[in-house]
Amino acid sequence: MAQTAERKRRFFAGIALSDVCRCACARVADELRATGFAARYEAPEKLHVTLAFLGFVEAARADGLAKILAAAADRAQPFSLVIDKLGAFPHERNARVVYLGAREQGTPFRRLAADVRSAYAAAGFEFAQDPVAHVTIARAKDSRRSLPPVGVSPIALDVAEIALFESLPDPARKTSRYEVVATTALGTTVWERR
Repeated sequence: MAQTAERKRRFFAGIALSDVCRCACARVADELRATGFAARYEAPEKLHVTLAFLGFVEAARADGLAKILAAAADRAQPFSLVIDKLGAFPHERNARVVYLGAREQGTPFRRLAADVRSAYAAAGFEFAQDPVAHVTIARAKDSRRSLPPVGVSPIALDVAEIALFESLPDPARKTSRYEVVATTALGTTVWERR
């Protein structure tokens, strides 16, 4: 009898944005769009800060992934980030992924991201690049084009909890959507399953 392959789900750990922060980021994206910059712009409900991209994982591991995140969150304290710049990966003159980022990421963000990644690395996950505090707002259609200048007023992001997200296909819109699977407050091991 042939064994049925276990369904895999696509997960990442990150920081959900407050409604105020989400709206402010969406306004900057609208200003970028108004310059004529050709890109696929992210829907406001998808905006977030990634701490650790886990990729496709067996569905049965979801609870374990949430517990790992909760343990890492317990070692952190709430902090604030200021999102205050428009940037691009790999570079502003070769804008493939456009983001809003923090000029000063600060020790609390770097420590949290390192701790979350270290906890997941102990469970067998690998991370190729260092974390950068950023919110992806668009993916350029032609990466040979430079990023146009768009002003960014500082956007405050208070971080009191982190979340395990699942990325789900959204064929109707030819994209994906994100759902929060679990959240955990910083400084406590209590986590809430959604």
